[in-house]
Amino acid sequence: MRILVAAFSHIFSEVIGPNGSFTDSRGLTRDTFSIKIELESEKFNFIVLGDWGGLPPPTYTSDLQLNGAKALMEYAKINPPEYVISIGDHFYYNGVETVRDRAWERTFENVYDSQEMMVPWYPTMGNHDWLKLPEGTEGGQKGNGWAQIEYSAHGSGRWTHPDLFFTTEYTTSAGVKVKTILVDTPTLTGEYRDGAPRPLHSDENCEDPYNLDCELRALHPLDVDVAEWAWEWLDQELAKSVDADFLFVTGHYMILDTGGIYDWELFRRMEPLMEQYKVSAFFQGHKHTQEHAVRSPKLVPAGAEESPGTVHFFTTGAGSLYDTESTIFQQLTGGLPGRSGCHPRFEENGNDNSRSVCNYYWATTKKDGDADSGFTSVNVDAERARVRFVTSEKINEDDEFTVGYEFDINPRNV
Repeated sequence: MRILVAAFSHIFSEVIGPNGSFTDSRGLTRDTFSIKIELESEKFNFIVLGDWGGLPPPTYTSDLQLNGAKALMEYAKINPPEYVISIGDHFYYNGVETVRDRAWERTFENVYDSQEMMVPWYPTMGNHDWLKLPEGTEGGQKGNGWAQIEYSAHGSGRWTHPDLFFTTEYTTSAGVKVKTILVDTPTLTGEYRDGAPRPLHSDENCEDPYNLDCELRALHPLDVDVAEWAWEWLDQELAKSVDADFLFVTGHYMILDTGGIYDWELFRRMEPLMEQYKVSAFFQGHKHTQEHAVRSPKLVPAGAEESPGTVHFFTTGAGSLYDTESTIFQQLTGGLPGRSGCHPRFEENGNDNSRSVCNYYWATTKKDGDADSGFTSVNVDAERARVRFVTSEKINEDDEFTVGYEFDINPRNV
């Protein structure tokens, strides 16, 4: 059971109002939103689900999504969540146009419809949620991320999306506080029409991945002013999180996966902040896999001594579609992508490919209606936050789901 500290849209079916504001160094002021809940239990569960957006109309769902949704709802009967963090690509391939789009009902409301799913869903959007169709397209351009924020006042009322950037704080009866900072990564680095931001090979500054003078190609923030505001807001939000026993940050785009740096802008600006402020983990989607990576000790600023990464990067984007890279490598080699630290060629190095250390890698290899998808479960108590990768795989005939991997995160020592 939970005690309300703030008004919630899943109860009152209204948009959560701001409870503060933040002004950046250039004078831009935006409202800020923080959702705070006190629980009556000493421990609790929450779910992280990414890239579950089905297929475009008239299909609306995919076999992978439906298989994963069934597994999720069966798992939730045993481990009921307090909330779901939804990390983007909610509607393939071009988001929604308005709060009246049929995809709300057919891809979301009617798919995740068990009693255990009637809890707050805290979303942060992905590239497909913002990706617009060409002008003049019949039925509109879609890709309207603001409609997803507006939907907080509609539907079943569980969709709780007050702003592009917001925080949640859940505190147990034992005083254990879990804070999550949700960031809209497309606003920070773009829609990825030209791929993820990456260095220009001719720029010597890019030899140091932390160098802010490195010129990046394909860096197109959706709103430059809001992006710069958000970077400063994130810094101050992390700085004032010293009382959080577990501090999580989540966004759609990958910062670091088992292959190394993915989005160079997010990496060079966010990874140092998260290490500085002792973030427990970053939950990310975009890639349709389940992965656990940490920064390689060798990946440090130029001239710095080697040091192991302290932030755990959990990729949980296996909600609805195949992972192209994994599928190609499986078909051609029968194994994992060659760049992943979990590839056998890196075993002698402790699964360290000099960019990241791979602890786990999974992607479905099945076909058609038997294909599997997955989600992440986090169980929190005073001793640890237990992160589980769960899939719809059936190892035994009677299985409803499979826990493929679990990892315990210790409370922060700030």
